[in-house]
Amino acid sequence: MRWFQLDPGYWLYFAADWCRDELVGTRTGAVGIVFFELFAELWYWLLVGALLSALASHYLPRSRLGSLLSRHRAGSVVGASLLGLLSPLCTFAAIPLVSRVLRSGVPAPPLMAFLFTSPLMNPALFAYTYGALGLEMATARTVTALSIGLAVGLGTHLLQGRGLLALDLLPPDAMPAVAGGSGNLSGVGEPTLARRFARDLAFICRWFTLGVFIASLTATFLSPGLIRSLLGAGSHWSVPAAVALGVPLYACGGGAIPVVETMIRLGMTPGAALAFFIAGPATKFHTVGTLAAVFGRRVLVWYLVVMISGALAWGYLYPFSDNLQVRHRDPFVSSAER
Repeated sequence: MRWFQLDPGYWLYFAADWCRDELVGTRTGAVGIVFFELFAELWYWLLVGALLSALASHYLPRSRLGSLLSRHRAGSVVGASLLGLLSPLCTFAAIPLVSRVLRSGVPAPPLMAFLFTSPLMNPALFAYTYGALGLEMATARTVTALSIGLAVGLGTHLLQGRGLLALDLLPPDAMPAVAGGSGNLSGVGEPTLARRFARDLAFICRWFTLGVFIASLTATFLSPGLIRSLLGAGSHWSVPAAVALGVPLYACGGGAIPVVETMIRLGMTPGAALAFFIAGPATKFHTVGTLAAVFGRRVLVWYLVVMISGALAWGYLYPFSDNLQVRHRDPFVSSAER
């Protein structure tokens, strides 16, 4: 066996060529070609992202995150926002942690900054975004996440000063049991780095495979004209439409990236893509339900207002350059033309 045959990308491109030869002219073949070629382009970023996620989980476990968030110091909102960018926790898992630390007497502004920043960016998401959409989009997602965290910290301070956000008065029994996010700060029974890597890789592979499959269906059954009319530069409603699409379509950060990459190639504007990336994780149903149960309706409304308005604002402000270029070649070009 030659060395290049050990590369999974070789076999993925081989599968794409098989679909092209054996299923020529069929919708099934078209879906298979896009699926295998897109997976071949991005598979190694799964490994990079899973490794970064495992490292972040290993060196920033809940116990250390809780300790860092509990420190009182100047610039705590800035520090909490930066910590949210590094945290491997999604909102669903961060909610119980923030609730426990809040009830221990830590001020709410930095905790809210951390909670709002966490779902928008982490090291693994940065790697996935960089691999699929390039450095500019990865940087844009990081900048927007940080700006939202800082705005939330300041806004929470102002709202608390006017008595509109009584976060410090949460009852101790307000926190329901959350799978994967019980808020245990003891750090007992933490898995090894290798087990974290295997677990994170298995998790993201499931969602990423689903995302690539949805992207393949999108490329096959949706015309570029339809995408451009709804999400393209000629549509005044491209950003609000992307925010609305984020509610039903966004399931996992890694799984959403192949879908967005495909829609950008079909005509979606970079601003609409960024708005989708902000609104999607904020409006997942289980996150919204848990947030309301733990912190109450006022915090939920505050959360949704900030996230949706932030998605709209940044969607219209972005891109920072004239055109966003995806990192890889067009997946709809046959391998014979590569």
